[in-house]
Amino acid sequence: MSADPSEPDEPRRSLSPAQRRRLPMFPLPGAVLFPDALMPLHVFEPRYVALVEHAMAHLDGAIAIATLRPGHEAEYTGRPPVYPVMGAGVIIASDDRPDGRYDIVVRGLERVRVRRELPPTEPFREVAVTTLVDEPAVKHPLEHRLRDLLMQLAERAPAAREALHLIVSQAESAGELTNLVGMHALSDPTLKRLLLENVDVAGRLSLACDAMGRLLLEVHSAPAGTLH
Repeated sequence: MSADPSEPDEPRRSLSPAQRRRLPMFPLPGAVLFPDALMPLHVFEPRYVALVEHAMAHLDGAIAIATLRPGHEAEYTGRPPVYPVMGAGVIIASDDRPDGRYDIVVRGLERVRVRRELPPTEPFREVAVTTLVDEPAVKHPLEHRLRDLLMQLAERAPAAREALHLIVSQAESAGELTNLVGMHALSDPTLKRLLLENVDVAGRLSLACDAMGRLLLEVHSAPAGTLH
C-alpha cells in the first residue's frame, strides 16, 4: 500500500482544449496516474526538468504521465513505446533544488487516450489526447462492498489505516473511490493499468473488490498489525 491520498485545496477538475491539443508527456516504468489522486515525483533527467519548467510556465502545470511498455529499456533515451491510455493532471506543488532537480506533486484530472504524438520540437515528448469519460455507476452495491473491504483492511493493517480511512472519507462517488484505491491501495502495476483503462465504473468496482478481497485474505492469514 502506498501513500497518503490527502491533498491541498482543490480547484480545477479538467484540462483545457488547448492543453489536450499539446500535452507534455512524462513516460515512467510502472507508473499510473489516476484522476482525483496525487503522485509525488523526483525529476532529475534534463529533458524532464525541461518538461516541468515548460508545463509550469506555459500550460498551468498540465502534463501526462505515461506508462512505458515492457522492453522500453533499449529505446529509453529516445522515444520508447508507451501505453496509449494514460493519466493527465497538473503540477500542484514544486520544489526546485539547487542542483537543478525538481520535487513535484501531480494531481490527476483525467483519463486520456493519445490521438497522436507530435513532431519533436522540445527535449521532451508531446501528445494530442482525447479525454475518456466514465460510465457512472450510481448507488452500485459494489461501492458499499468496496468501502467495507477497505475498512476491514484498515482494522488489520495499522500502518495503512490512516491512508485507507482517507480513501473512504474523501471519495465522493464510486468512480472516485476506484481511482483512489487504484492509486493508493494497489501495488500491482498491471492491475493499476487495467483500472485506469476501464471507463466502466461498475467494472472498476468489480476489479477493485476482487483485489481488496484477495489482500484481505492475505492479511487474515498473517499476524495482526504486520502488514505495511
